[in-house]
Amino acid sequence: MKVTDIVVLVIMAFVVCSDAAAQSRQSTALDFPKPVSFQDIQLSGVLKDRAELNNKRLLDAYFQWANISAVNFQPFPGDAIGRDINGLTLLSQALHKPIPASLSEIMRRLPELENGDGYLGPKLSESRANEDVLAAHNGLTCGLAEYVNWTHDRTASETLRRVIENLIVPSQSAIQQYRVTKPQIEWRLSGGDIGQLFLLLDGATRAYQVHPSPQLKATIETMIDRYHGLDLVGISAQTHAMLSATNGILRWYELQRRPDDLLFAQMVFRMYRGLAMTDTFENDNWINRPTWTEGCAVVDSFLLTTNLWRLTGDSAYLADAHRILYNGLLPGQCTNGGFGTGPCVGAVGKAGQVIVEDSRHGEAPFCCSMRGAEGLARAIQFNFFVRGNECLVPFYNEGIATIRFQEGNCIVEEKTSYPYSGLARFVVKESSLKHSVRLRLFIPPWAKRDTVTVLVNGVKTVFPYDGSFAVLNLRATKGTTVDLAFQQMDEFSTAHNPNNLAGAHRYFHGALLLGSKSPTELPKVPLLDLLDPLKSGQDHVQVLFITGEVAPTAYSSAGRQPNLLESASVYRRDAPDDPHAPQIKAQLGSLKLEEAKTLFGAIWPSPRVVKQVILQWPKEGVLPSVDNIAIIWSDRGIVHRASLPGIIGNGRQWIYSLDTSIGSVTASSLAIATVHPDSLTSLTSVPDVTVIGT
Repeated sequence: MKVTDIVVLVIMAFVVCSDAAAQSRQSTALDFPKPVSFQDIQLSGVLKDRAELNNKRLLDAYFQWANISAVNFQPFPGDAIGRDINGLTLLSQALHKPIPASLSEIMRRLPELENGDGYLGPKLSESRANEDVLAAHNGLTCGLAEYVNWTHDRTASETLRRVIENLIVPSQSAIQQYRVTKPQIEWRLSGGDIGQLFLLLDGATRAYQVHPSPQLKATIETMIDRYHGLDLVGISAQTHAMLSATNGILRWYELQRRPDDLLFAQMVFRMYRGLAMTDTFENDNWINRPTWTEGCAVVDSFLLTTNLWRLTGDSAYLADAHRILYNGLLPGQCTNGGFGTGPCVGAVGKAGQVIVEDSRHGEAPFCCSMRGAEGLARAIQFNFFVRGNECLVPFYNEGIATIRFQEGNCIVEEKTSYPYSGLARFVVKESSLKHSVRLRLFIPPWAKRDTVTVLVNGVKTVFPYDGSFAVLNLRATKGTTVDLAFQQMDEFSTAHNPNNLAGAHRYFHGALLLGSKSPTELPKVPLLDLLDPLKSGQDHVQVLFITGEVAPTAYSSAGRQPNLLESASVYRRDAPDDPHAPQIKAQLGSLKLEEAKTLFGAIWPSPRVVKQVILQWPKEGVLPSVDNIAIIWSDRGIVHRASLPGIIGNGRQWIYSLDTSIGSVTASSLAIATVHPDSLTSLTSVPDVTVIGT
């Protein structure tokens, strides 16, 4: 027996045992949580910026009718044009844009490409046993289904129905004979992408939601049954097809509630994770053949892990989804906004050497750029999930969303610095809720549990955990605020494939995989920033390191929000000889402070927008009481004072949000002072201060 066969058997046994509890839990659940609709969420920040960049690319000439209608049409009819329909449909909704003119033209002229039976490409034999044509129509069925869901267009719906009835359903008998030892039907198999027929499970299950029928149901279940019988490791299955198929099987589980479908989806993902995931959370294009990574499969893996969490409640999948998003999907975006292929970090290359570097990816516009659109659109949508009167927050990104509970709605604005730090604030802007609702906040495994703090309306709250989620019962009235804070771990771990390079390690800050510009530098910058397509940067960056040193406690990031003190004149009581001291002292009068009470002061040459102030008190020295320290700032001559902070860690890190209603303030000067008379003399230290700006 091969080693890979043993691995698969162990994985299958592990799935059956480890998921028994999750199966029991979900069998009693009323329903699975659903993501908010696209119309109910608008993000700002990195996801919106990346989606806008990708959307701009999908409006280029390559994706206009004159070109996209011919891309890959001969070998894979329907693939590229269907992916384009799917990508533009989902991305336009996520960005709240109208139907692009290019998409309208594609939909208007699509009948020009149809054959007499209503599908694309050549008319096939009665068996329909052509892998390229069937697999290619996965793109078209996905795109048509999503377009119909968005627009309710009758012509598009009828086109989808014809593809189902004249291509997919007639292939049922042939699918039973796919790759069997002695087939009674002669298949025309694909030459390179092994097993890509089962891409069609993604599109067919989406199509079923639009046009359900007993015939399509039987064909889907025949396809799932045949997929069970394939030796995916033995045939070196293409991982994009494998993961797309598994997304379809998982969708079928949600629609039909067949327990074996869920178990099989879990088994396939664990097989992929163990045998074909790279050290940057991307994919080997084929199992046991690490030739390149492919953006399509990375998107598939992100969607699959998020939905495995949603349908099982197992947050280990959600942790994988975070790391796939921030280290695989987003760093894999090209500078022109598209997606494509890159190196398989951690694999043994052609020269027999382990690949330790990642690089800017080369675009594959005929597939990955359009598939990337779905990944970005879903990443936007997946920030809030709802089940009854419960809201789940599995990811943290800035934006505003309408949460539609069973008994009313509320509009929530979120501000966050995640994934760079564990800070998030939620403000209820409007609410029609009359009763309490439940809020679940994901606490990732890289959060230090003893540092997790939640403030409700500025008051520290005791809360229970349900697995990896902090659970709050809230009266979510207008103006309600929830502040979440936690410290993230800096850690290093062995490579995902440690047998390939003995002693190799990966370095992390929270979810972020760290790298450096050369192998001689310690890793300290997230891959998310090193390969940011919106910024000029390195073409090659080091990801795997052979070192025994522990991960550095500090890291740098081009994407972090700046410390505004870098542009300020600063006074500290423990450094009275600072040349700025006289200038700062002169400002104390405008803040109505006595010099004897002042620990720290800062003044800017022009006003700055401030979000938070973080105090880190030294491990040694007297720790003051929280009500004896005041954060005071001036804005156009008006003096303000911050509310009490959130306290995390060992009690020595204090986080002040200066305005609980809008999330940021304008300040020209800022000071930290004691409140009670004569209390300053009892302090033996001054905290390190960070002033976070936008």
